[in-house]
Amino acid sequence: MIEFALQFVRNFFEKVVGRFYIPITIGAFIISALAVWVIATKWNINSDFKALLPENAKAAIAMTEVGDRVGSGSALFVVIDSPSTEANKKFAKVYAEEMRKMDSVALAHYHNDKEFFEKNALLYMEAEDIAEIRKRLKKRIREEKKAANPLFISLKKKKRSDNLLEVDDIQDKYKGQEQDTHKEYLIADDGYSLTIVVRFVESSTDLIATNKLLGEVEALGERLKPKDYHPDMTIELGGGLVNRKKEYNSILDDVVSSAVFTIVGLFLVIALYFRRLRAIVEVLVPLIMGILWTLALAFLFYGELTTVTAFIFAILLGLGIDFSIHLLSGYDHERIDGHEPVEALVRCYQSIGFATVIGAFTTFVTFVVLSFAQFRGLSQFGAVASAGVICSIIAMCVVLPALTLVLHKIKAYNPTSGDDRVTLMDRIFTPEVVQKKAIPMIIVAVLLSVFFVSQWGDLEFEENFRAIGTVTPPWVDKDAMAKEEEQKRVIHQARVVAKHIVFKKARDIREATDPETFVMDREQKSLGSKYTSAVSGKQSSTPTIMLFDDANSAEKVYSHMNSMHKDGRLETIRSLSSIHAFMPGTPEEQAERLEEINKIRALLDKEGTAFMTDKQKNKVEEFRDKLVEKPVTLVDLPEWTKRLFKEAGPKAKPPAEGEPYAFEYLIYINESIDQMKGGEARRFLTEVATVAEETGEELRIGSQSYIYTAMLDEIKTDGLRMMLWAVFFVFIILTMAFRSPLRALTAATPLVLGAMWMFGALAWFGIRLDFFNVIIIPVVIGIGVDDGVHFYYRYLDRGRGSVPEVIHHVGSAVLMTSVTSCIGFGGLAITNHRGLQSIGYVAIAGILSALVATVLILPAIITLAERYDIKWIAADAGKTAVGATHDESE
Repeated sequence: MIEFALQFVRNFFEKVVGRFYIPITIGAFIISALAVWVIATKWNINSDFKALLPENAKAAIAMTEVGDRVGSGSALFVVIDSPSTEANKKFAKVYAEEMRKMDSVALAHYHNDKEFFEKNALLYMEAEDIAEIRKRLKKRIREEKKAANPLFISLKKKKRSDNLLEVDDIQDKYKGQEQDTHKEYLIADDGYSLTIVVRFVESSTDLIATNKLLGEVEALGERLKPKDYHPDMTIELGGGLVNRKKEYNSILDDVVSSAVFTIVGLFLVIALYFRRLRAIVEVLVPLIMGILWTLALAFLFYGELTTVTAFIFAILLGLGIDFSIHLLSGYDHERIDGHEPVEALVRCYQSIGFATVIGAFTTFVTFVVLSFAQFRGLSQFGAVASAGVICSIIAMCVVLPALTLVLHKIKAYNPTSGDDRVTLMDRIFTPEVVQKKAIPMIIVAVLLSVFFVSQWGDLEFEENFRAIGTVTPPWVDKDAMAKEEEQKRVIHQARVVAKHIVFKKARDIREATDPETFVMDREQKSLGSKYTSAVSGKQSSTPTIMLFDDANSAEKVYSHMNSMHKDGRLETIRSLSSIHAFMPGTPEEQAERLEEINKIRALLDKEGTAFMTDKQKNKVEEFRDKLVEKPVTLVDLPEWTKRLFKEAGPKAKPPAEGEPYAFEYLIYINESIDQMKGGEARRFLTEVATVAEETGEELRIGSQSYIYTAMLDEIKTDGLRMMLWAVFFVFIILTMAFRSPLRALTAATPLVLGAMWMFGALAWFGIRLDFFNVIIIPVVIGIGVDDGVHFYYRYLDRGRGSVPEVIHHVGSAVLMTSVTSCIGFGGLAITNHRGLQSIGYVAIAGILSALVATVLILPAIITLAERYDIKWIAADAGKTAVGATHDESE
């Protein structure tokens, strides 16, 4: 089998690459150009956490159902700003009406007409309060009749009031009703801006859909010419969709800055290491091609990438550059030994090429195992990364040698023995040092392992999305830090409230002093403060939505939750709303109230108005309009209340007879907690579970809290399971490659020690694992295996006593690949995006750990194995254990 593989390599390079290197190179560039076109036309990122979950996950199913029935769960806030409130209203009316005509818009809301609730105000009171109003009215009528009687003489002279009925104290009891918590117009407190709340029919949250929807709304606003309504009028978009777009742009900016840093660093390091500029082309061009091919395949197959897979370029950069440096370094050594280019390629790929393929195959298997994960964030990443390894190895085994021959044809590169310079590794690891320091190195490895393993208890998984990328060393008092942060938050909040109170008081005084010249000062200056002030906590850009199939169940649950909220038992909820919140009570309660209203009507009919003043008569007529005769049903409620709960998705519930859409099956919840903090999100779900238990209803919720906690649970359980399986399969492959489980374990030394030290170092420095940086763990596995396989394979190939030579040839390449990988991932660590930062931190820790284990510990283990003749580690003298390509005499 080995002889066949060696012959295949020779035939491939002599008869294919050696003859057709120019067409191969041209073809590779053409394919890469096509890949760039595919990426440019298909580029799409889906930042929805739901896309990371298994399709059969309960949280994903619930969120999908929300999308199918309601449409988009995220809101867009369109803020119209000018000094004229009336101009804002006029433009908002036209803008909202035009948006409602768009097929993509389910809601465009800015005006809450209160006329219906004013007319039905008595129905929203308790029967005993209506009875009290009747008693007061009866008493006042009696008093007014006496006052109007010329024969009646009062001992107390009292001026007749035009107001026949005083009920302010009763009305005050009902000011907290649902309709009262909604402003008539969604105007900021300072009066300068008006907000239109927009929800879309399409529930997709990928980059293309988001840009399309935002672009349509922006274009419509421009066509309506807001400057014609007021010269200072501006339109701004805010909310979840806009924040998502900003996050995309921020990531792209970080990627660009990281790429510049990485490319400049790699240019310098590669040029210095290989001491020729053409090496930059030989290393980076095939590497970039492999990445381009991978991304093109990913977009063709998946159509979009998740937020986890979106960083695949960094992963492939770290892995691919290892392949290219090892191969080009091996080629240089063969050329220095006097071999012609094609023969040098043959011999390089027969030795180092085999080690590279073994390392790449183990990494490939690691990613393939991940592709079987239920957690789609890992499965898509694993599938794309495994394809990336294949593309990278093809680029390194086909494009790299072809490009090398092309460059040699343009300008020959003929190194001599003098080019085989003494490296830093040679100066440090002389044969004497390797022999004398072997035992101290093993002792150091043991001590380091004991220390770092002892730190594992401090390694945590970061569930707070806002804190991803933060570093908190264990010697820092976390409780004191948290307390200090809480104090800062409270102080800031107190200052905001105090500023608002002072501002409002000063404004009221100025307005009362000189109302004619008074001009409101701007209080809400930022975009967020404008729409937050306008919606008064009643609208959220990412609300939690409860779905029901039965309107009675929705009403029952809402009523119970509202009662719990008033009792302070739902601490994680700021507000909740449903169409049922606008109802004036049950049919039985309304019947009781109508009975009292009829008594008032009968009283007025009986007493008449002859004894009243003209103003009193007008007041009575206004009051009569509120003496409704029939109960209110859901369909009687104002249109704007129904639109707030409209089902606009493709699988919306069928509407009631005479209604254009269904609206009675939803409860909207505005959470008071941060949905992206795992602990707080779990508290919210616990309270929801309490509601389900107490009502006996099965609750289906579409919630970012539900999605986020489900994602955390999946990645911690499924991710750990897949990683363990990956390590198992890597060990099996190494056992097959080295024909011995013990030698496989020796080759995996950098992986084992590197992983132990990496996790300990992360804990010691206070770097937490998170759902971004866990994807780097397979890369660390790949790097550790790749370093160990190259070193140990070369040693077995050269035989006993070859450790210094292996350090010279392989150790330098390992050091170089580690430096270049650290530069690549270091570019991520200096970005502003916390997720990219965390990837960079973990990658650098893993790379450095694997490097130390490879160049310090593995040589010491092999040296001691030779000294004490441990045959299952040491090579047989004068023989190659895996299949050498040539003898030393060659």
